[in-house]
Amino acid sequence: MRESNDDRGFTVIELVLVIVVVAIIALAAAPRLASITGLKASATARRLQSDIAYTQNLAMTSNRRHRVVFPSATLYEVRDAAGALATNPDGGGGFAVTTDTGITLSWSLNGDAALNRGVEFDSLGRPYFYTGATPSLTNLATGTITVTGGGTVQTVTLQPQTGRVSTP
Repeated sequence: MRESNDDRGFTVIELVLVIVVVAIIALAAAPRLASITGLKASATARRLQSDIAYTQNLAMTSNRRHRVVFPSATLYEVRDAAGALATNPDGGGGFAVTTDTGITLSWSLNGDAALNRGVEFDSLGRPYFYTGATPSLTNLATGTITVTGGGTVQTVTLQPQTGRVSTP
């Protein structure tokens, strides 16, 4: 009788080669993951810019003050004069935006970086520094919000007097 050499499986060399190939692919993909987080940070900065401009327009069209408030480093909210969440134009519901994982917000509004601070717009679109007092009576003198993630840093700037919002 003839012995069957019908062992089916991988040799040690084949397994080692597969592990090496997978490791090379993982090393090549890792920098791209950081790049994805950086792209998300840039997208978050653009969305924040748009949401602040929307808040200013909302204040002017409704003839009521509206504000953008920063309750945490990963969340911002759009609120009306009474403090209620505004309706999100992107699908309804309350207007609270949580950043993606790895994306953080920091802000300096009139030199203040405390939680629950923000910018409030009156019916003429003028920006005020919001400290929790309603209505805000302090004009916005300087306003920057920094979005950080994946090695990318984007700055959203608010102009005093006009409330114009921009990103470089």
